[in-house]
Amino acid sequence: MCGICGALSFSGPEFLRPVKGLVAMMTRRGPDDEGHWSDGGPCALGFRRLAIQDLSPAGHQPMLTRDGRHAIVFNGEVYNFRELRRELQQAGFTFRSSGDTEVVLNALAHWGRAALARFNGMFALAFYTAQDRCLLLARDHAGIKPLYYLRTDAGLLFASQYDQILAHPASRALAPSEDAAALYLRLGYIPAPHALLEGTHMLEAGSWAEIGPDAALRQGRFFEFPSALEADLHGEEACEAVDAAVGRAVVRQLVSDVPVGTFLSGGIDSPLVAAKICASGNTSVKAFTIGTAGHATDESEDAARYAREIGIAHVIEHITPESALVLLDDVVEACGEPFGDFSIFPTLLVSRLARREVTVMLSGDGGDELFWGYAKRFVEVIEASPAFRAPLAWRRARWAMKKVLGLGSAHYNLLYPDIGSWYRAKHSHLTEDFLADVFRAPPRWPREFSLYAYSGSTRGQTARWARRNEYDGRMTAILMKVDRASMHESLEVRVPLLDREVVETAARVDWASCLDIERGLGKLPLRHALARHVRHQTQAKRGFTVPMASWLKGPLRGVFEEAVLARRDFLGFELNRPALQKRFDRFVRHGEGSAWGFWLLLSLALWERRHFARPRPSAEG
Repeated sequence: MCGICGALSFSGPEFLRPVKGLVAMMTRRGPDDEGHWSDGGPCALGFRRLAIQDLSPAGHQPMLTRDGRHAIVFNGEVYNFRELRRELQQAGFTFRSSGDTEVVLNALAHWGRAALARFNGMFALAFYTAQDRCLLLARDHAGIKPLYYLRTDAGLLFASQYDQILAHPASRALAPSEDAAALYLRLGYIPAPHALLEGTHMLEAGSWAEIGPDAALRQGRFFEFPSALEADLHGEEACEAVDAAVGRAVVRQLVSDVPVGTFLSGGIDSPLVAAKICASGNTSVKAFTIGTAGHATDESEDAARYAREIGIAHVIEHITPESALVLLDDVVEACGEPFGDFSIFPTLLVSRLARREVTVMLSGDGGDELFWGYAKRFVEVIEASPAFRAPLAWRRARWAMKKVLGLGSAHYNLLYPDIGSWYRAKHSHLTEDFLADVFRAPPRWPREFSLYAYSGSTRGQTARWARRNEYDGRMTAILMKVDRASMHESLEVRVPLLDREVVETAARVDWASCLDIERGLGKLPLRHALARHVRHQTQAKRGFTVPMASWLKGPLRGVFEEAVLARRDFLGFELNRPALQKRFDRFVRHGEGSAWGFWLLLSLALWERRHFARPRPSAEG
């Protein structure tokens, strides 16, 4: 696990000169080693290393092929590298190292872009061919590892962190993108391919981009979630297939030359990963949990119960209201781009806790998105599909209850005119009414952003659409959070439930074998697999979070008033400060409004101050 950056210049050495300085900004991503390389012409590559496999100098990057024709910087892990290595040896390649980087390098030299589809792992990479002066960028199938780029007439710059893009002189004349601002203010993150400034982008998951001396940028995909497949795994057969795939993925992802641990929540996914670790015979792995000191979101007691049943060593630490101010600077520093999910607080804290003892962690991320784990949301959208036919008496009872409670179209999906718009509203932390009230002219929802374009009619189509929406959408924010928080603590986090085999198996499973509509219970194959290891299972969906509402009314209230209420604008969009003050007062005094929305604004204000509005750090080196 590492950090990468580099550039391809169309205009001479000036565009390349800052690259060496940008490497220093990634020290937390890779504290063990650094490297720089240039071909003496248009390309410069930079690297920071967190040593996980082949701890010797043979794992140093940038890494070149024996003939010097190709160079790579590679962040991440390819778990099937041993199988690929054997194929390459049969093709005549020899190896100097024992890790996966040299395998990836030679695979790309041998198979070209076709090699990308053969990788089972998490990665962001840049591969340079000196003879053609061609640079290839690529990002893994699920978007676990980040990769940003800036394209100008002078050249192309890429980096693991967005603040590196901001630090390059080529970015200083660029204005904020209205589309990116609009997305952040609604979703709390900026999804690929967008990025904050015009002309900058995040490479999409499962995608590649290639650029050569003609300065033409060519792009394509090597992986797309296979959502169009008809399910061929049902019931018990589906449960068996998922159980086996998860078990193999966990074994693959335990390979490491440094100590490994696992996160442990009170839910289903990370306990299943922990159980599979123990079932593999690995008894040295510890589990780590963050609790919220008795708050309703606290999962530590359930996690401890799982740990006892599984038989895994367990470490628990609690986050307190005082932690909010203590961690605030680190949370802001960890996010090189605007990010508004406050579950980054416990994610950063559990990463710090784990890093005291291990360098690699396994997480349970991805299970909710792949196996219909957000049961309430999934049930509601499936009910809204044109083909849904619940019993008439049941529908009338639900309708009557909604009417008595006074819930209108924003709450009752069958009254909502467009399922896609309703689903988007479910993911928006600031409502359109809020934005229209507190901004003089809020940025409009991007017309070309098609994530919430609904295209189903049957229940099955609707269920698969919702699953694909979560995979391409909200999961992106979760992976961003985990990468930023863990990398701030120099910790590698692996995601077995997003292993290629597990993703492809999940795509074959019938939605009705994962989601019990009547009970409102999802992830049935994962629950079935976990039941083979423990008697206890939780059903409540609490999420990994903190009591942000009480924090904003307590230790963060003064910070919000100073950083947000005193502002005139966000990213150039003028605020209606009296309206915002009124809404915040009602939130503090009466609990009206969403803590998510107010944190989203506070996070953006603090991010601007740290990474954008203040004088940029020099990238000269």
